[in-house]
Amino acid sequence: MDEYSTGFCIRAAARGGGTGSKCGRWNPTGEQVKVLTELFKSGLRTPTTDQIQKISAELSFYGKIESKNVFYWFQNHKARERQKRRRISVDDLPTPSKQFGSAEKNEAERVIETLQLFPVKSRLYADDCKENTYNLAMEMDHPTLDLRLSFV
Repeated sequence: MDEYSTGFCIRAAARGGGTGSKCGRWNPTGEQVKVLTELFKSGLRTPTTDQIQKISAELSFYGKIESKNVFYWFQNHKARERQKRRRISVDDLPTPSKQFGSAEKNEAERVIETLQLFPVKSRLYADDCKENTYNLAMEMDHPTLDLRLSFV
């Protein structure tokens, strides 16, 4: 009777080996991976429950496997393929250095421009504004509004 069918794991450290246990994760055999890969390449992306059970029954000939292993293999393989396609499409996009030459050249040519959102004017202009504001308030027949902050 092997360690899988008894329901407990034999630690590899107890046998003088590494630090892991022998039954933690499913480790597919080469034949199992080959069959799963061929199914995936043939167009099977999301197998049904019945298909998963049939596949796992066939693959059990090559080693220990459960239906959940088949399900997760397809899910992970599909995700990895998607990531690979994204990486390839992102690599095809032009980068600034590919588009405009070297990055050093761009840095030298770059001019930093500051927009004056609140331009500072001369004192004469500020005094002029105060007078115009006061005169405007006088013409509108209501007192000016004091917007100063006080910290009392």
